[in-house]
Amino acid sequence: MARQAPPRDPWRNAPVGELQEQLLPRWFVILALISVPVAVAAFVAAFTMFGSDEVPVAERRPPPAGGLTHAVGEFAVGTAAPVPYEPVAFDAGDCPALDGIRIAGEAADLAALSDGLDALCAVDLDPITADRVRAFAEAGGVVRFAVFEATGVDSTADLDGGRILINAKFSQTNPAWIAPLVAHDTTMLSLEPGQAEAALAARRAEDTVCAELLGDRLASRACDDAAALLAAPDPLADLRAAGYR
Repeated sequence: MARQAPPRDPWRNAPVGELQEQLLPRWFVILALISVPVAVAAFVAAFTMFGSDEVPVAERRPPPAGGLTHAVGEFAVGTAAPVPYEPVAFDAGDCPALDGIRIAGEAADLAALSDGLDALCAVDLDPITADRVRAFAEAGGVVRFAVFEATGVDSTADLDGGRILINAKFSQTNPAWIAPLVAHDTTMLSLEPGQAEAALAARRAEDTVCAELLGDRLASRACDDAAALLAAPDPLADLRAAGYR
């Protein structure tokens, strides 16, 4: 009798990024053992406090914790070494504010990050935001994807300014949605991240890029959150209620 061939792995040849299918399960099992009790408690508290409503917009970008500008709980990043960002849609030298930024990840991640930074390059940044992006770039800052325990947080950055970590969900969405996040995080890094004024300025920079680059029709939820916070009667009070000083 002929020996039956072992079943074929349907995922063996699937294209993945450094934080996609093969990497997520191993990390998730470890994290789940730690976070399940916390998640259950958080779910019960959120359900009790808010019912079916979403988390208030000011709380979707938590105050700094764990060495990051926004608390995300446990997080995981890949091991790929950073490489220089080279514009795809522009000639070399057309993005001076981004000169020096590095990106990290597998081929699919690098493509998405490059497209996102190209989108930022296409925006006529105001001088203050451009200076903040340039400072991050000149310091050799790295932009890469990460998986966050707090899955609703769109991005965060090392307090020492070394990295901007973009929620890995953006590796599977419109790459242009990455551009406002970089404007947001470089603003946070240039100010005092724990202060409500810094969080508001970062949302304002994000909203400006969203409006110029995307408009209402193609805006991400992050863009909608920025606009909603800025439209609140007293956004600084809302941010302080969320834990900012």
